[in-house]
Amino acid sequence: MPDQTPSPIGRTHTSARRRRAKDPAYAEAARQLAPYEALARMVIRHRMANELSQEDLAKAMGTSNTAISRLESGQHRPGVETLEKLARVFKRQLIVGFADPIEDLDAEPIRASVADHEADLIALA
Repeated sequence: MPDQTPSPIGRTHTSARRRRAKDPAYAEAARQLAPYEALARMVIRHRMANELSQEDLAKAMGTSNTAISRLESGQHRPGVETLEKLARVFKRQLIVGFADPIEDLDAEPIRASVADHEADLIALA
């Protein structure tokens, strides 16, 4: 049996992840945050593709570095106004819509071609 003595630096990432995966409350919170984490990855990808720092993006959007950091953390639910500002800065069209029925809330973001333009679509529950 492995030594159960806590490490001075805490748990390993793998053991902590396994422990959290067994916790139903953690799994539910992770499921609910998944769309925002996908949005965060999308924002980071576009920011880097446009060679912008978080500070540059904040200035272009008329917001604070803290707001961009929160958005890129994947733990923040942005408002439509923020999404509109992001679309303007990234020279993208914001598409908001509904799809019925929701069959798989755990599905990965949808990548699709919309009107001959590459689009990143995320199911936000």
